[in-house]
Amino acid sequence: MALLSRRQALFGAIGAAGGCLTAPAVAQGTYPAGLRTIKVVIPFAAGGASDIIGRLLTESLTKRWAVPSALEFVPGASATIGMGRVAHGPKDGSQILLMSLNYITTQYIFESLPYDPEKDLVPLVQLTRQPNLLCVRKSLPVETVADLIAHAKAHPGKLNYASSGVGSPIHLAAELFKRMTNTDMQHIPYTGSAPAKNDLVGGHVDVMFDNAASIIDLARSGLVKPLGITTPARTPLAPEIASVAETVPGYTAGGWFGAAVSAGTPLDIQQAISEACLSLLREDLAKDRLKGVISEPVGSQGQDFRQFLGDERARWGSLIKDLGIKA
Repeated sequence: MALLSRRQALFGAIGAAGGCLTAPAVAQGTYPAGLRTIKVVIPFAAGGASDIIGRLLTESLTKRWAVPSALEFVPGASATIGMGRVAHGPKDGSQILLMSLNYITTQYIFESLPYDPEKDLVPLVQLTRQPNLLCVRKSLPVETVADLIAHAKAHPGKLNYASSGVGSPIHLAAELFKRMTNTDMQHIPYTGSAPAKNDLVGGHVDVMFDNAASIIDLARSGLVKPLGITTPARTPLAPEIASVAETVPGYTAGGWFGAAVSAGTPLDIQQAISEACLSLLREDLAKDRLKGVISEPVGSQGQDFRQFLGDERARWGSLIKDLGIKA
């Protein structure tokens, strides 16, 4: 119960901040015209980093357009159920997908998908980027990344690691770590970050590379043991945590979130949603809240966002193929 209360308190604080971010924008009126509600669809279980970013976005949209906005959690099948919901959903701006690396990786881990991510979804804006945080259960007898590597090598195949699903960013972060350190740990996939974190806190799993925005409060409160952050060097947003790359040279892995809509959504509505996202990211209070959960606002769109997605596809697609990861 303490864990849930702490997360609820954090979400409440973020929601309150979101409510202040764009209050002056109410005067802009309701847009898109005729909408009664807006849903930000999150293809994961509640309680992860996507929950935090999504709440900022919904609060901002509600204030900007004077239309009720809410999160809709649609977890399962490595985020494909939620992505399919938006891909085949209404084309009027009433559904916005909070997209992540799963938008790319599912193309490689599934033999077929019930939608075409490159034809049925339109990425609009990259909202944020955030590193992952390598954490272990409190009782695991390691204190550093080097300790974990040594322990894993001394007990090959005995350690396990949790992820938010097959092909998820934190699954791939762990597999990249295993490859670069020549270690063997068993994968335990969950339907989202929140249930995986709960089992890490409970000591039921050993290791987790979670999105830093999602797990940093647990690490700082001592409920899990942080070993390293996946930025190339220590980040000023969490200077107390060593970089994994200090022990494993060249190791980097991080997550990101973006906004997308169903293909066929009118261009003026796409533009309005993009402008709403960019407006949120420019707000000082939003930036402060994002810093508190080790996230950086990005705001890239158009060709810049497409280039980023292409780079991510090349990097992680080749890893998935090399390792033969399948759903």
